[in-house]
Amino acid sequence: MADTAKISKKNCDVELQFLWQVSNALAGISDSKILLDKLKDILSHYFAVNSFQVFVKDNNTSALRDFVKNWITIEKNQQQELVKNIFNKLNKSGIDSFVLNNKVIKYSQKNILKLCCNALAEEKNLLYFPVFNENKLAGVIEINFNKILQELNDNFLYALRISMLQISSEISRKILNRNLCVHIQFQNVMKSIAKLIETQFDLDYILPIIGELIDRFVTEHLIYIFTKDEKANFKLFWPLDCQDEEILKLLQKMKKDRAYIISKNGKTGLFAIRNEDKTIGVIAASSNIDKLSQEEIDYLLQLSAQTSVTTQRANAYAQVLKYATLDALTGLNNRRQFETRLKQEFSNAKRNNKPLCCIMLDIDYFKHVNDTWGHSAGDCVLKNVAAIVSTELREYDIASRYGGEEFCILLPDTRIKEAAFVAQRLRKAVEKAEINISDDQILGKDFLNVTISVGVSELDKKTELPERLHQCADVALYEAKRRGRNRVVVYDESLE
Repeated sequence: MADTAKISKKNCDVELQFLWQVSNALAGISDSKILLDKLKDILSHYFAVNSFQVFVKDNNTSALRDFVKNWITIEKNQQQELVKNIFNKLNKSGIDSFVLNNKVIKYSQKNILKLCCNALAEEKNLLYFPVFNENKLAGVIEINFNKILQELNDNFLYALRISMLQISSEISRKILNRNLCVHIQFQNVMKSIAKLIETQFDLDYILPIIGELIDRFVTEHLIYIFTKDEKANFKLFWPLDCQDEEILKLLQKMKKDRAYIISKNGKTGLFAIRNEDKTIGVIAASSNIDKLSQEEIDYLLQLSAQTSVTTQRANAYAQVLKYATLDALTGLNNRRQFETRLKQEFSNAKRNNKPLCCIMLDIDYFKHVNDTWGHSAGDCVLKNVAAIVSTELREYDIASRYGGEEFCILLPDTRIKEAAFVAQRLRKAVEKAEINISDDQILGKDFLNVTISVGVSELDKKTELPERLHQCADVALYEAKRRGRNRVVVYDESLE
């Protein structure tokens, strides 16, 4: 009797140790992959474990996905049909059960230990536990093992049940957390689309940014933006190419009064961009694999509605600001104002026989910034370069955003040597600056470094047209880029 008590106590200690290890891992590890690897390691002391996996049901497609790699659907070579069958069995039998080698076993059954031993007599050893989320079966835990290293007894089965309930609860929490993160990301995208008109009013600029934002959010579908031309035909606006025949077919069915349309297979959807009562474009979402879930459809409807509001306001603001003098993004003079000030300063320099210089600078490889990190990162770069330009100049110097990534600066009462010195100072300041792009919608990088190429010219007494001063600076800028970028070139006639 004493020996039996000792064995029982020893087993109890082992089971408590097992429960403590599982609880400790669940409390201390947040990364899903590391957590499952750790749980497999813990179970390996009790089973000869080949694999420990969790499969979660996709409510949209009814497919089972790898919990760690959520974008991967179980392939046939991963026993997809078997796992689906197990899922259906657990769904019918409820939380008070598990499946061992295709046999459903309820904890409330009599002789549960004998049932388990009989099931283990077969060649395959596959053990499945349910994952419940809000009283619904959300997935299954699969343990693939060769044999049990620990003596099988009622206490061990009870400890295993408790541990699997703990694991199931943690997986459910992570699923809810993922859903919450998706909703937060959606709100961030909505805000970003709404805020675009704070700095830009050109749809040629705004719509690609909207496309990028939505594409990052709806990760399992490709995103396209179509707009209507003068003949009311849909034309691809963003990105550069679309060979998706399903989208092209749906475009023919998109009527002006429809908010959205979904293909028969559920994998493609068009969502209207409207201006008052007219459809001026669509946001298309398409996939060869995944159907659009109702949640994704709801999200895309709201995103297309916000895009409609943004484009309407952009069009309205563009009309109001048609004769504005400042660039909305950088706060510098815009191109129209630069041309006006160039004529004024040219006339003043000629009349008073005073020097006048022009600096033209261009951000090197700016297209690469937009293509790699997105237009939001490009906006950050433009604003930061503009801020550096403003800081490094005198109060009466005239800085303008000429267009895209080009800036023009007029330096009244300034000789060419002084202008070249200012240009070098600007170049070094930009090269040294670390530009913060750590925005919610700019992923993978916090800071960027960029350089500029600069051309400098001085007003020639023989010059009759003010545009010539700017053209000479432009020639010098081109030469700076030809020589390798990140340098200053002063104009002389040999460059032409």
